[in-house]
Amino acid sequence: MTQVVAVAPAEKAEPHEPDAARDPGRVSVPLITCLLVAALAQLPVLRPGWFYFADDSATQILPMWYHLGHQVRNGTWPPVLDPDLLLGGNLAAETLFGIWNPVNAVVWVGVSLAADVGVAGIVVRTVALAAVALGCYLLCREYGAARWSASALATALPLTGSLLHFDAAKWPAALLAFVWVPFVWLVARRMVRGRSNAFWVFLLGALAVTAGNPYGLLGACVVLAALLVEAGSQRRWAAVSRLVLVSTAIAAVVPLVYLPLVRTAHMTWRTTSGGVDNSGALAPHLDDLLNLSMPTYVPAVPDVGVPAVYFCWFAVPLAFWCDWSVLRGRSRELAGPLVIAVVYLLVVLGPSEVWMFRWPLRVVHYGYLALAVLLAVVLAAGLRLDRPRARVTATAVFLLLAVYFTAERSPDLVTLRRAVLIALLIGLLITAGLALYRARGTRPLVAVLQVGTALTFGAQCLWFIGGGADLHYYFPSSPKQMRESYAGRYEGRVLQIADTALNEPGPGEESREMWRDMAVGNSFLLSDVDHLGSYTGIGFREFVDVLCLRYDGSSCPAAYDALWRPPSGADVRLADLLLLDTVVVQHKSVSRPVVPEGWHLVERNSRVSVLRRDEPASAGTGHLSWASPHLRVVSDVSDGPRTEGVDVRRTGGGAGRLVFARMAWPGYTATWNGSEVPAHAGPAGLLEVALPPGPPGPGRLELTWVPPSMRLGLASAAGGALLAAGVGIQQATARRRESAGAPR
Repeated sequence: MTQVVAVAPAEKAEPHEPDAARDPGRVSVPLITCLLVAALAQLPVLRPGWFYFADDSATQILPMWYHLGHQVRNGTWPPVLDPDLLLGGNLAAETLFGIWNPVNAVVWVGVSLAADVGVAGIVVRTVALAAVALGCYLLCREYGAARWSASALATALPLTGSLLHFDAAKWPAALLAFVWVPFVWLVARRMVRGRSNAFWVFLLGALAVTAGNPYGLLGACVVLAALLVEAGSQRRWAAVSRLVLVSTAIAAVVPLVYLPLVRTAHMTWRTTSGGVDNSGALAPHLDDLLNLSMPTYVPAVPDVGVPAVYFCWFAVPLAFWCDWSVLRGRSRELAGPLVIAVVYLLVVLGPSEVWMFRWPLRVVHYGYLALAVLLAVVLAAGLRLDRPRARVTATAVFLLLAVYFTAERSPDLVTLRRAVLIALLIGLLITAGLALYRARGTRPLVAVLQVGTALTFGAQCLWFIGGGADLHYYFPSSPKQMRESYAGRYEGRVLQIADTALNEPGPGEESREMWRDMAVGNSFLLSDVDHLGSYTGIGFREFVDVLCLRYDGSSCPAAYDALWRPPSGADVRLADLLLLDTVVVQHKSVSRPVVPEGWHLVERNSRVSVLRRDEPASAGTGHLSWASPHLRVVSDVSDGPRTEGVDVRRTGGGAGRLVFARMAWPGYTATWNGSEVPAHAGPAGLLEVALPPGPPGPGRLELTWVPPSMRLGLASAAGGALLAAGVGIQQATARRRESAGAPR
């Protein structure tokens, strides 16, 4: 006879939750879950090195958050353009920082107020991971999972390999985008069941879209599409219609965020024209995913040395003890997570690059979110204790195979020893959990699961965090320390000629000291240095080609010579067109830089030479760097990053040209005495304005920049909000009518 041991009735999810006052577990369980995740998120901090302040997090995200926070505090929101960051200043087209998302703005302000952006980054990650846990918990409960199983999976999800080691550690902007996905899913499903209003779905969906990360947008799309399948399979046609309308409203926000990138892409190295590539970069394989419960398994993915596909330690071992008939009995109700899991499995196993999406490893945890929901629901139905010999054998075989595949990926004694230890730990935990479950039910079982999650994660931190191959640039995370290091040294507008290997020590050098003279990516944003280079995901092809710049702002040695000669279409040196006051040259790039006329050497040490212009070029607020000989500039004032006014007096009647130390991003409009004149890319991709012939005398040029299609995007988003509001009002009205007509 088949024996099924089910959970106690009190543990099952009820359609209508009791008041929190009569049911303290309604609040305490998710609260404890979030606090546990927040505590576990600190374990990487205890290891050597900066786990949360390395790679792109250190060189791109956190310094830019600090910079954007200061802009918001100064009254600039959304910060669509920073003309002083020539390489990465088109923030509207970069999309990455989610400039239209008000929650992101709060994060920026918080980081800008911190004395240490590294510590601020830890706080942001901690809150975000706890929010992911809360979203997962509530979503599991929405699908009928018991509190204990929802808590166990909600604790495990934020600690999955792809989410922790990539989004949380390296790409926190992607983490902030993922946070919204479980909540969009939760509220949308509640709307399908008549438990939530459509406008809340739109609001959360808009936050997911405006987070600026395309994977968050993809996640929202997959979730909403899966819910359409789920609602359709249950023949809830009114809910399907409502969901289609609110999904359309959310889609109406997309142009505001992504049209500037699409309209700008032709001038950058980031294409939006489509295409499929299968380079294998950050692309796990099916056999990797089969080891999702092995904490020490490192997938066969180039340049990955961490358990990147890890999900949770008990998923597969407990799968042999679960009652999977639950899925058959509730297949329509669980169609949503099933569809999402299958879709993301196909995405992960598909080409490594499709259109704007690359590196499938980045979406593994999106699929794990659906898997967590399914596993929580199945666990809530109770564990099967019949046929113990077969189940024990299956569990043991899995652990043995996991040890084998882990050691096969890295055939050395250290890996084998770790794999054996962790397999023994999992075996002991599963044995203890099953014994306690048989004797005392689910409460001791969930305690074992949570303790196991903490122990396995602690082992991962001990073995895989600290002393690894992550990029550490060693510059301080304290803005005060950065400012003090460069105070009085790098004046005016600065350009650094340095290679990406600037953090690698030379003879007699310490890598931890390199930052005192050079920085990489957006690091100078933590100081008062007005550095033109920055980290960019899109670039500006013509400009980067002239100076052979790379995405992180570093350059090749030929960039130094390019500064001192006129670019194509110009009569003056590029350094003059850029209004440079200081040039910092890394000796590894140019060992003995020649000092050009009009400049002098102010500092030379073992690492860099610092050149300064004899007469400052960027004393004013404007960006005009060159004018035709018969145009005498009276004043040049920039009232903000997107506007500039130039008063000019003609001394001759011919046509004229004005060149600005601004990138010629699409979106500029120029008017001369009220009439529009051409503004286009000039020398080295800098903005050039052509003035028509005219009589001698005064004139005024007004320069304005608006992100391409921003007005269309704002109108589209407003239309989406109105549509969602209309759907929400109709839903509320229909619900009141149903309540009024219901028998009392």
